Amino acid sequence: MAGGSGKRWVRDMSSPDGVDAATIAVIGPGRVGTTLGLALTAAGHRVVAVAGRGAGNVERFVAAVPTAEPDSAVAAARAADLILLTVNDDELVGVARGLAAADAVVERTRWIHTSGRYGAAVLRPIALAGGRVAACHPAQTVPKAHPGALAGCAWAVTADQANLAWARRFVRRLDGDPVDVAEEARTRYHAALAVGSNGTAAVVSLARDLLLAAGVRTPERFLTELVTRSAGNAARDGAGALTGPVRRGDAETVAAHLADLRVSLPEAVPSYRALAELALSYARRAGLDDRRAQAVRAILDQ
Repeated sequence: MAGGSGKRWVRDMSSPDGVDAATIAVIGPGRVGTTLGLALTAAGHRVVAVAGRGAGNVERFVAAVPTAEPDSAVAAARAADLILLTVNDDELVGVARGLAAADAVVERTRWIHTSGRYGAAVLRPIALAGGRVAACHPAQTVPKAHPGALAGCAWAVTADQANLAWARRFVRRLDGDPVDVAEEARTRYHAALAVGSNGTAAVVSLARDLLLAAGVRTPERFLTELVTRSAGNAARDGAGALTGPVRRGDAETVAAHLADLRVSLPEAVPSYRALAELALSYARRAGLDDRRAQAVRAILDQ
């Protein structure tokens, strides 16, 4: 059995909740799983086992975390005190059910999944089999595996009262900031992050294309600071941070933008209009007077 020499959590309670003594298994060695393996190793844990469907991912994980022995998901789960399920969101339900049905759950071992979409309830089959479960999702993009990629970020933690303390401690061991998110709010929470991260990336990519079309060969010189500051202001102040022609009600400027785009980059027109409509709704919330709002609305409706 992979990592069989590691002490199980139930046998080693050197800290009040056992986190400091944990041996780790990672099931799902993609970018997040590998990043967590590296970070946990740096925090003093021993990652004893890894399991995954793609041989390439497993090989890359072992190259990064040499203490981990590749094995089946069932054997990996039985080898460790803490099992991390870092599989894709859509696979998580099946993986949890399959592991519970295969008798992979050792009583009182800890199980954490890192899906943003789900709370702890998705691990109910594992809990019924005797495991202790929690959902811990890092609110950070991980374009490539790196031990410091998650340092300092907020984590959404969902667990029942019996499991909250050790789940929070796990996050703090990774230099993270644990924030409790209710079970019933997880899908809404995940939608918010998808808009904030993927939506922002899509919008900035559109802005980059527009600058390139304007002959600017280094769009990052204009966008990096602007986008970073705008995003930070909006995260703090919401609609109050909105600026620009829609916020001011400059209907003629909006009309000029659309007229130019229809000629120079017509494929960008639908996206520009959709974003302007969204901005207009927040501009109204921020206090844009109705006359100016109606003028912008008329341009967007043409």
